[in-house]
Amino acid sequence: TLDVENRNLGYVIIINDITKLNRAQKKAAWGEVAVRMAHEIKNILHGFKGGSHILKSGLDRNDSTKLKTGWEMMQRNIDRISELALDLLSYSKEREPEYESCSPNEIAGEVCELFADLAAEHDIELKNEFESIIGEVVMDPRTIHRALSNLVSNAIDACIADEDSDKQHRVRVTTALENGNMVRFGVKDNGSGMNENVKANLFKSFFSTKGAKGTGLGLLVTKKLIEEHQGTIDVTSQLGKETTFSIRLPFEAVSAD
Repeated sequence: TLDVENRNLGYVIIINDITKLNRAQKKAAWGEVAVRMAHEIKNILHGFKGGSHILKSGLDRNDSTKLKTGWEMMQRNIDRISELALDLLSYSKEREPEYESCSPNEIAGEVCELFADLAAEHDIELKNEFESIIGEVVMDPRTIHRALSNLVSNAIDACIADEDSDKQHRVRVTTALENGNMVRFGVKDNGSGMNENVKANLFKSFFSTKGAKGTGLGLLVTKKLIEEHQGTIDVTSQLGKETTFSIRLPFEAVSAD
């Protein structure tokens, strides 16, 4: 469910941390940054090359199946490079939330629609349960969308990675009103889950259960965006059973003007 189970958690060390290191440590740290970035970009390029090869074969043979397969591979890697760029931009600079009138339920629904095809492709049931009393409020819609997108993507990855093939995998996205001025967003899956050590290291730079396969910025970016919005994120999990991420973000009422 997590970036530790996803493609996004581990190649950038916080600059403030690096500045505290001695010269040798800094060199090693930036070297690891470069290696991880190069590895992720190489993987994306391999995806582009594979997709373009299948696409060309489909064009040469007028094979609609190959054309569809090739284009889907290309699209997936376009999405990957886009996510990588967004995460880098989000993590590398301070950002003030851009507050405006929005509907938290609508944004959460858009995120579910965004991942509906991916979930269906892997026979994962993607459900939503939104509290109807949540209407238009003043929040930063980009923070909501980006954070939920990262968590839903991770939840689907956790289900895909789960070794229990007999399980009907599910991802549930919820919203609820709390304390009169807070919206709680929940993302729960019944995938591979986490042990205590993984949970304790979730938001630490360079921590990944997938070795060099992932870059690992997703959860770090999510936490950063939420804290900039004066919100909180927490997680509960049972290894092999389920994981739930809960985001709590404050809001203001929409002005009558």
